[in-house]
Amino acid sequence: MRMRRRRNRFSRLGLLSLALLLSLGVTGIGYAAWTDELTIDGTVEIGYIGVVLSEGVSSGNVTASIVGHTIDIEINAGGEGEYEYRDFGIHNTGTIPVKIQEIQIESSGGLAAEVSGVEVGTQIEQSGVDPDTVYGTVAMTVPGAGTYTCKVTFYFIQWNLYVE
Repeated sequence: MRMRRRRNRFSRLGLLSLALLLSLGVTGIGYAAWTDELTIDGTVEIGYIGVVLSEGVSSGNVTASIVGHTIDIEINAGGEGEYEYRDFGIHNTGTIPVKIQEIQIESSGGLAAEVSGVEVGTQIEQSGVDPDTVYGTVAMTVPGAGTYTCKVTFYFIQWNLYVE
């Protein structure tokens, strides 16, 4: 006589429950690993701004020095109405075009001074692209004999950030 082995009904249910539990666990782990964040490791190379002022010729009574983006001028004038000048260059050594955002002129003793050749909004291209150098002149008229000073400071901004 053959003996029948009795199967436990609950063993099938146990295997099914275990499979369901495992699949839910894997789904939970997958969901937990999936987020709305993305991390990218890499290197981004951006350009840089590099602007250099250079001295040019001047009239005989003018001495000047350049510090950063400022031209410091001293005039030893002989008489009223004397016209003096100082030429300069602005060279962009950077990799981003720039524009002149502001030009500040400070002068002493009633000295009338103005900048010509460049103005606010003048664009200077990046190094190696024409024109990467622009030229201008500080023109001054003295009110009388004596010593006068003039300071011209340039402020630059990246070309695409300039607002008129």
